Amino acid sequence: ILIMGNRKISADLKDSGIQAGTSIRNALGVSRTSIYCWEAIFAEYGAVNCPPSPICGQQLRILTRALMTACEALFAEESDLYLDEVVTWLALTHDISISVSTL
Repeated sequence: ILIMGNRKISADLKDSGIQAGTSIRNALGVSRTSIYCWEAIFAEYGAVNCPPSPICGQQLRILTRALMTACEALFAEESDLYLDEVVTWLALTHDISISVSTL
């Protein structure tokens, strides 16, 4: 049984995989599932690779500046808070779900 892990596959290999039959697919070393995924991407975008994400290269913020200011004010009032208490406060007060490690 051949077990394949995730790996970066070039666009020309994906094109070959879509156009090839089973024997060629096996020779290329790609799974049937990969071929189905590539076909779906090709049908949607006209290419075997998805276009880059519009947010690629931008720094994403989970907490906005307003929430950061609110957290600073909270710590100014109660400086001995634990992070799990801040997570609970954000969930109850601002409806933000965030993990302690992300905070």
